[in-house]
Amino acid sequence: MMLKREARGGNRHSARGRARLLSRPGHAVARLALFGGLALALSGCAGLAPSLGLGDDDVIRTESAYGAYLAGRHAAAQSDSDTAAAYFDQALKAAPTDPVVLQRAFTASLVASDETRAVRLARKLVAQTPDDRLAGLVLALDAVKRGHYDDPVVAQAQSDNGPFSALVGTLTGAWAEAGKGDRAAALEKLAAFEGRTAYDLFRSFHKALILDYLDDAKGANDAFAAAMTATGGGSIRVVQAYASFLQRNGHADDAATLFGQFAKLAPDNPLVKDALRRLAADEALPRVAATPAAGVAEVLYGLGSALDQGATRQLAQLYIHLALFMKPDFDVARTVLGGLYEDQERWQIAIDQYSEVPEDSALYLSAQIQTGIDLNRLGREEEATALLRDLVEEHPRQVDPLVALGDIYRSKEDYASAEAEYEKAIALVETPSRSDWTLYYARGICNERLGNWDQAEKDLKLALKLSDGNALVLNYLGYSWVEQGEHLSEAFDMIEKAVEQRPDDGYIVDSLGWAHYRLGDYGEAVKYLERAVELEPGDPTINEHLGDALWKVGRRIEAGFQWGHALELDPDKKRIPLLKDKLEYGLEQAEKRNDVGALLDTGAPGQSTGA
Repeated sequence: MMLKREARGGNRHSARGRARLLSRPGHAVARLALFGGLALALSGCAGLAPSLGLGDDDVIRTESAYGAYLAGRHAAAQSDSDTAAAYFDQALKAAPTDPVVLQRAFTASLVASDETRAVRLARKLVAQTPDDRLAGLVLALDAVKRGHYDDPVVAQAQSDNGPFSALVGTLTGAWAEAGKGDRAAALEKLAAFEGRTAYDLFRSFHKALILDYLDDAKGANDAFAAAMTATGGGSIRVVQAYASFLQRNGHADDAATLFGQFAKLAPDNPLVKDALRRLAADEALPRVAATPAAGVAEVLYGLGSALDQGATRQLAQLYIHLALFMKPDFDVARTVLGGLYEDQERWQIAIDQYSEVPEDSALYLSAQIQTGIDLNRLGREEEATALLRDLVEEHPRQVDPLVALGDIYRSKEDYASAEAEYEKAIALVETPSRSDWTLYYARGICNERLGNWDQAEKDLKLALKLSDGNALVLNYLGYSWVEQGEHLSEAFDMIEKAVEQRPDDGYIVDSLGWAHYRLGDYGEAVKYLERAVELEPGDPTINEHLGDALWKVGRRIEAGFQWGHALELDPDKKRIPLLKDKLEYGLEQAEKRNDVGALLDTGAPGQSTGA
């Protein structure tokens, strides 16, 4: 049987569908590092996502509109917002007053970044359905963006009492008062959040931004200090805003100290690197919220960031779109939106978002690297590697393009090419730090696959030390030792620790089950492998493992079922003859008929190739 060491993730772009790219956090925008502190703000509001007027599936009143409406729904479900908007336009021509069609057309326009059309449809929708939250919010945002701070739609947006829409509406109202220069009214709006712990960060952060906008340096400084306390210094948006304020008020050294402290948390974050470069060169740091529209964009971005998890991820995407509605050149929001589309495996749409990041942005290199990775995910490997090669030439001292290239080669199981890229990347690292563990882990995998075990073991041990016992490294190194019959007690402890860290990772649970199998403890193997199949029912390798263990404990009918199921799940081609022989002759005879040792050497079936 094969080496089974790596925890394999849900990405689907390796030869066997499980390689994890992005082995080094720094070569993509580290999303948690960007807004980690803001994500704490609404921790008390989990599960309270409001109905933002996305509409239910009422019967379309005009039959001629129904086909276009369904086509629009399908396009929207595929995140093809331009096509969805076009189909909903067709439906609207046949049913111009139908509220369901109107609502869908409005939402599609918003997601397609067609601001003019979205606002026009929002007006029609509010005229027909005055309590539509999303349409009302868009009209309020449009009014603030145009500087119409007294527009009644701004006040109307504040009347909504939904947990998230009330937050956005109230903060939008506060920024509108700031736009009018009314400090007292703006602070009065913010006071609505007093005593509501979930909103402490939003209140303090936007109080700081508003007072900074209104040139109240003393008040802004106090509010920024409160926001820093609320995040524990863990939100780069707060750090960026505070550092910019400090620099503009003659405290550039304090700004540098602030970023220096944050760099300890996220040394590879491109925004941190850019800020430290600017400060060293005495260049102005960009101001986070120079206008009320930009301030409201921060509200929407912060809320979208906080909701970027689980069931609320679609809502997060909507708020990020609204942030870009208010501030189209909001590069941080643009890259986060690209990441959200990657989560949905909408690779081309993610690429389209990254293409909007300009060359002078601190996030340009990260966006280009992500573009290369997503091109590879689309099967456009030549384009991907050509783009990354160009980035390597343009940025010869940057590790991240090299790592991305290595990841792509590793996902294709071209371990020699991957190892060469990781070698170049490691050569640029003067002193290995914690953030470099994935480099050594990835190179260790390549060396192990290439049969260079001595070097692989050194790399994996260093990765284990740098990562402070990361589950992936524990799993890989521990199982390698089990396979070789070395350090067995320590190896089992390592795999068990990996399972403790990630008990719901079917691939790591499979490793523990297969380790028991390799040592002849078939009863324990079945226990863990059954759990692994529950966690990853679509993986052919885990199903084959379970079949083997079931055969060993005498449950042969069930074993045959698992082998047959593994054949249906597109296993590695090298495994197919063995699986067929297992079904026909049983485990022992099948292994005699096949060169199982060769399969072990190649790590063929199910071996993941990424970090």
